[in-house]
Amino acid sequence: MTQKQKLKGVRLRSLYAMFRFLRWLGLGGSVEKSVAQPLAVRNAMRAANWMTLPLPADVTQVRSTIQGRSGPINLKTYLPPKLNPNCPRVLFLHGGGWIHGGLETLDHLCASVSRQAQCMIVSVDYRLAPETPFPGGLEDCDDAIQWLANDSTLGPMPSAGIAIMGESAGGNLAAALTVICARRGHPFITHQTLIYPALDATLSGESWASIDQPGLEKENGRRLMEMYRGNAELTDPLISPWFAENPSSLPPALIITADIDPLRDDGARYARKLSDAGVRTRYINYLRMPHGFFFIPRLAYAAKEGINEISNEISALAK
Repeated sequence: MTQKQKLKGVRLRSLYAMFRFLRWLGLGGSVEKSVAQPLAVRNAMRAANWMTLPLPADVTQVRSTIQGRSGPINLKTYLPPKLNPNCPRVLFLHGGGWIHGGLETLDHLCASVSRQAQCMIVSVDYRLAPETPFPGGLEDCDDAIQWLANDSTLGPMPSAGIAIMGESAGGNLAAALTVICARRGHPFITHQTLIYPALDATLSGESWASIDQPGLEKENGRRLMEMYRGNAELTDPLISPWFAENPSSLPPALIITADIDPLRDDGARYARKLSDAGVRTRYINYLRMPHGFFFIPRLAYAAKEGINEISNEISALAK
């Protein structure tokens, strides 16, 4: 954390004080320790019950599998009690540094937005690094959005098209998908919601140097990117959407960042870049919040506020 700012909330400050103490003892998390865990354990990442909140009881969850170019892809669909047929279909991509996460990781976020925005959300269980480096996970996400756009069993495409939402590493994948679709000339992604996204693999943002978050130190960020990128260049726009060659062709955006987050400047700079290119962009930075706060909604005030903002943004697309 920075010297001048404190996290908001006693429980949140206590949690990060424990993380810093463990790091001081040499027991902190590292990328190497993480990938030493079995893939199934990393895929099952979810918040402890005391950090998260119960899901809305009236949101239906349906698991399914589609066929991707490299094999089956597992999905989870969230359906609200009352679906607005004019709302966009939403593709959600979880975070976890490209090495963690799966269909349970951001359950509370997905179910809550589905209910409040009255929209269908489809979460993608994309393949993780280092077992599957770039472009494997991104290809899974691309296959999922193609299915969401073209599968006739889903009924007519809403007039609002498809919105994409990604958190952290998932925000990177979501932004990269908009670049892919823009290159193809496919207009069906009508909106992007990027939640404290990783957008510049060169780690050039000033916040990487000025903000110390246990577990997300700059060296850990570099190691995560090395495990994910495979043979791609750091400036490839599909690895680093910050370097997208034609930002004016990208869809409108809601970009959310946390103020005490090494990734903060990635989102802030990208919001300015899109806005300067004429793309309708809304940027929200939550003060006194760390990276990953949507993962711990019981401890982080901004999770509820952020869910309201995202839901309102998606609902407005139906009008």
